[in-house]
Amino acid sequence: MRNQLHTWPCPTHHLDPNEYSLRMFHKIDLEALAERSGPERAFLSLYLAGPDSLDSLDARIKKVRGLLEENADEAEHFEENLKLVNEFLADYDFTSGSLAIFSCWALEFLQAYSIEKEVPDLLWVDSSPYIRPLAELQDKYQNFVVVLADNSETHVYLVTSARPQEQETVKGNIKNHVRKGGWSQKRYARRRENALDHYAKEVVAVLEELDKRREFEYIVLAGSDETMNAIRGELPQSLAEKLAGAESVDLHQDDETWDSVFEMFFEEGRQHGRDLWNLIKAESLRSGRAALGPQEVLEAAAVGRVDRMLVTRDARIAGKRCRECENLLADVQGDCPVCQSDSLFTVDLVEELVELMLLSNAEPEFTDAIGGLSKSGDVAALLRY
Repeated sequence: MRNQLHTWPCPTHHLDPNEYSLRMFHKIDLEALAERSGPERAFLSLYLAGPDSLDSLDARIKKVRGLLEENADEAEHFEENLKLVNEFLADYDFTSGSLAIFSCWALEFLQAYSIEKEVPDLLWVDSSPYIRPLAELQDKYQNFVVVLADNSETHVYLVTSARPQEQETVKGNIKNHVRKGGWSQKRYARRRENALDHYAKEVVAVLEELDKRREFEYIVLAGSDETMNAIRGELPQSLAEKLAGAESVDLHQDDETWDSVFEMFFEEGRQHGRDLWNLIKAESLRSGRAALGPQEVLEAAAVGRVDRMLVTRDARIAGKRCRECENLLADVQGDCPVCQSDSLFTVDLVEELVELMLLSNAEPEFTDAIGGLSKSGDVAALLRY
């Protein structure tokens, strides 16, 4: 049975602001957050789009106060959590970007994360940190490498938390084709081809070294066709399998190069979602290792059978949790089927499923709308057994 709020020792001191950890969202340990749990609604989760966001949440704060006023313990924890958040913001130079803040006064816990991408303002009160927005960000913006290459030079970037960081530049200085006759033309062409091969090998060596040092899912190429083809031809299989796309652009004139790069990356992500759905669908058609819909996925996740879960991005799936026995249910009518209690409250079932995935070393993945997935309740899973 769930511990009641009054059984938790109240903190007698404030947290040291120097202990707050600020990092980009790709480095956030979601599993560690998923393991955090307090009594009933002891956690406050805040997502702030910018420095003025807390003021814009005044109406939401007043609404939550009204909802909690019948429970003195929950109301006290909410107010103390707000104090911890305000103390943190007073010490933190919040002038740009977004923030995710998780506070639990009962556990003497406050954790804040800087977020490079803007997030919607959100205030969430529950028994654990609300991590679904971070899980979606990490899934959408996985680390990937960008290679901007033409005959003069190649720039290699590692994109983390949607922010490009240049890793290395390789000079090419490959001369343009010239018109010569006879043997001179052949010698020039041969030397130029050798120089291009050597240049491509240097770029690939940079990628191989980067692959040893950092984790990344995809490689995107942009630039001149000749240089990209030479680089592609030198890629070992391990890197060739990560190639998400290539697009011919003039790196010196095309102001939309990075838009093209991110679109190739996102399209690879969309295709990955479609591929996973097709795999789940094929397994389901032969009564194999698949679960379709909230109820089947929840039942499989509860016993650790899920390997990969696919959810429609922005899907809103309601579930229920019992206050007495903590049983988690897909949205049902009536009393708790386990303990027959009528004390149930609504939860974001996707959030609960994401936490179950992380705690069982499974992968939660998000996708744009896919017709068959939406008809199956916006969630499906590939099972381990």
